[in-house]
Amino acid sequence: MLRAAALAAAVVLAAAGCSQAKDDPASAPPRLQPLWTLEGLSSPESVVLSGDGRFLYVSNVGGEGDARDGDGFISRVSRDGAMIEQRWATGFDAPKGMALKDGRLYVADITRLWILDTVSGGVIARLDAPDAGFLNDVALLPDGRIIVADSAKQRIYALDGQSLVAWIEAPLLQSVNGLLPEDDRLVITTMQGRLLAADYRTRTLTVLAEGIGDGDGVARLPDGSYLVSEWPGRMFHVRQGAPPAVVQDTREAERFMNDFILVDGVLIVPNWKPGTLSAYRVGG
Repeated sequence: MLRAAALAAAVVLAAAGCSQAKDDPASAPPRLQPLWTLEGLSSPESVVLSGDGRFLYVSNVGGEGDARDGDGFISRVSRDGAMIEQRWATGFDAPKGMALKDGRLYVADITRLWILDTVSGGVIARLDAPDAGFLNDVALLPDGRIIVADSAKQRIYALDGQSLVAWIEAPLLQSVNGLLPEDDRLVITTMQGRLLAADYRTRTLTVLAEGIGDGDGVARLPDGSYLVSEWPGRMFHVRQGAPPAVVQDTREAERFMNDFILVDGVLIVPNWKPGTLSAYRVGG
């Protein structure tokens, strides 16, 4: 684990110069074509694809994001937007980020990480994160480790056996939110408007982009650019060397954009408000 003082000296801005000319069609932001919307969810925050690729798990906060009220649950939804089982797993407080590994579903819930059996939905373990404030996204690293973002403590935990230990702590991780593992680095969103990358070996943080507001979900497009959601209701296209471009703005309609996934060219976005799940075809 590298402490903030060590990391601060290692922070560098991502080099520009790789962007294409503004008049190049290849550099234009992608278009989002609506496919379907599923209603009947309760403050949905995150979505992951099942291990067999046949359906989706959706986390439902239920009440407030930090309320220990037992109202949270996990739904199962088909890939074409039909509800399979609204309350597949229940008894959570405010479940948010999720990740799958070896037939287990890992779910962040305020200061705990739940481990569920993906067949039965039964609880395998409930782990408390030491000194945690607001656990948010969960991700599986290429080396098999499960990591969890703590939005309140500028920290990312890693699961070590049955314990959660600090993996990175740094001022740049203030309000850390979304986690996207790539082959050689971890891409990170923050609610301070930054898109970051962390080197797996050195834990060095690099600023990829700024100006994305309350950053939440992130996905990499085939050309190496990114889609980044801002939870009050904007979707940004982020290309290295260019300012973030707004692809969609749903703030006036009060349709939030939370921690989404991109599967086979389809963007699947939980909308905390108004309690829906939306799907879009990503096109040029």
